[in-house]
Amino acid sequence: MQANSTEQDFTPDDPRVFDQYLQDGVICLRNVLNESWLTRLKEGTRDAIEQGGPHHFRFGPPNAPGFFFGDVMLWQRWPSFCEFAFDGPLASLAGHLMNSQSVTFYHDFLLVKDAGSSKPTPWHQDQSYWCVGGDQALTIWAPLDAVSSANTLEFVRGSHRWNTLYAAVPFADESSFDGSRDGRPEVPDIALCCSDEDIVSWSLQPGDCLAFHARTLHRAPGNPLPHPRRVLSTCWAGDDAHYIEIASDLAPPIKGDGLIPGAPLACSTFPRIF
Repeated sequence: MQANSTEQDFTPDDPRVFDQYLQDGVICLRNVLNESWLTRLKEGTRDAIEQGGPHHFRFGPPNAPGFFFGDVMLWQRWPSFCEFAFDGPLASLAGHLMNSQSVTFYHDFLLVKDAGSSKPTPWHQDQSYWCVGGDQALTIWAPLDAVSSANTLEFVRGSHRWNTLYAAVPFADESSFDGSRDGRPEVPDIALCCSDEDIVSWSLQPGDCLAFHARTLHRAPGNPLPHPRRVLSTCWAGDDAHYIEIASDLAPPIKGDGLIPGAPLACSTFPRIF
């Protein structure tokens, strides 16, 4: 299935942004991050790759090109990621898109597909991996390298409105992640249930962002290009977000501090930004 690039993208102050996000469950925003933030995040990414945290993964031969690296909760270990979460422009953007008076920072997620990586990311919903209930939850995907049609995300437009939370799937065959224990339905075969017009994607430059609802189905190919694809995802929750217990594995595998089912998500692990 070929993804259709949409010509409709926006700047963060465009008054149409909220309506487009509400309709499609995903929106492309141009020039969100300035050069200062990009420089700091690139420097932090170099350090993060060299010193992976307790929940990082790395698929591919050690010390060989083509690896697929991921790590979470970088804000707890690296000042550049912490300052970006608390002082950067994304919390207010998330609050606007969620139409929420409060914004809680759930986690960050660094994803690096090295040049020549053959690892695709399967169709999935971010909220399937989280201990978060509610409708006001989203991810903002910020590339630190140019992204083309060859290595960008693809989305099923409007799938956040299907009212179904699917089982979480592992990102690689060699992963031990198990998302099957909650009895949720499997992600459907998108090629069979969706037309080409349902699939949207964008090419991006550093500073651009994709913002998408936590239940919007998306996937990514490998990275056939001669440079890495470094992306920082940040995940945000709004007024109606609350803690839920799930039997499946969590990603990140963190439940917060003393949270009980149905209670607000905000705690020291998941800080409320405003």
